Amino acid sequence: MMMKMTVSVLLVVALLCGVHGAVDLTVTSGATGSAVVQAVVDMVSQSCLFKSDRLMLRRIAFAETKDGAEGFTQGGGIWKVL
Repeated sequence: MMMKMTVSVLLVVALLCGVHGAVDLTVTSGATGSAVVQAVVDMVSQSCLFKSDRLMLRRIAFAETKDGAEGFTQGGGIWKVL
């Protein structure tokens, strides 16, 4: 019984440590980089807005801003949308 409780407590602590400090890059002003592009593409994919986009958003971000690289994203964000 004690072992089961200890394992449960350790599991909860591990989950909380993994979540602690997480930042939602999709709403962070001025965020750049591949992680931002991937986070936004994942959100759009999970919403099922486009059935089969064939990674179109990802390819546009790469073509327009070198995958959201800093210095390429001014004026329009990671997709250069004005």
